[in-house]
Amino acid sequence: MLVLVTGATGFLGRRVVPALLARHHQVRCLVHTPGRERVFPPRTVDIQYGNVLNPDALTVAFNGVDAAVHLVGTIRRGNRNTYDQINRQGVANVVAAAKAARVKHLVFVSAIGATGNPGYPYLFSKWQGEQEVANSGLSYTIIQSSIIFGPGDEFLNTIAAMVKTLPVVTVAGSGKNRIQPIDVEDVSWCIATAVDLEVLKGKTIELGGPEQLSINEVFGIVARTMGKRRLRLHLPVWLMFIMTWFSQVLPRPPITMDQLRLLPMRNVAEPQSVEDNFGFTPKTVEGNIDYVKLLSTREAFRILSGDMPSRIRDH
Repeated sequence: MLVLVTGATGFLGRRVVPALLARHHQVRCLVHTPGRERVFPPRTVDIQYGNVLNPDALTVAFNGVDAAVHLVGTIRRGNRNTYDQINRQGVANVVAAAKAARVKHLVFVSAIGATGNPGYPYLFSKWQGEQEVANSGLSYTIIQSSIIFGPGDEFLNTIAAMVKTLPVVTVAGSGKNRIQPIDVEDVSWCIATAVDLEVLKGKTIELGGPEQLSINEVFGIVARTMGKRRLRLHLPVWLMFIMTWFSQVLPRPPITMDQLRLLPMRNVAEPQSVEDNFGFTPKTVEGNIDYVKLLSTREAFRILSGDMPSRIRDH
């Protein structure tokens, strides 16, 4: 089976592609930036250049494809239309190309908490993307994931940067809001498996790790992994909004206004979802994030100043 992967060279995509190859699929990668395909061994995948906003490029990329995995999405806005362009229109373009190519199955990766409430622009755009898929007439599986961690992630590396450089780390609000981080390799295997599983067709599946953790607990795990002890300063959310607003002048601020708005939103999966749907238990955060120990002091300062080092996240 030939499977097209959009966003193939991104944080998640570069793990999904090997997972699909391990399941004996042929893989075609839609690559936005020429040269990024070098993350894959030579002659293991077929490469097509283009992006999800170019219908002509998608028509070429979908030629002869049996199934597709759509990973392209953004949580950072370059302008007020970014979410609509990438998270909705990009999905609509992929759906149109998939229908024209008579693709047998489409796996779309969304986010837990996707909502029809436009007051949450990011989650609203992900919900709009889901509606494009669900109403397309295509055979589909929608994957909603909690926060994904692994080498190259922004979430834990940003926390690690704070732990590395600051004697006191700041936490928005009480820090009791819960998330369910899941390992990137585990998510990738679920996605690759969903391409084949008949029982998941037409379903929306939530993915989360084996533990529901508070933000306070996540900070504690990162600090212990790095061999540090750090006090936490809990700041009112309104004050964090002001601080975050000023930080938006940075090229890549550690946290955006939209990410801060997501704090009160539900970000945990149905219990045992991975076990029930995919037959394995995902990895815990503690014991599986040694990569945060590799962060140098200089890299940590760069992250907090809005300059993510390419060694940490080169995609």
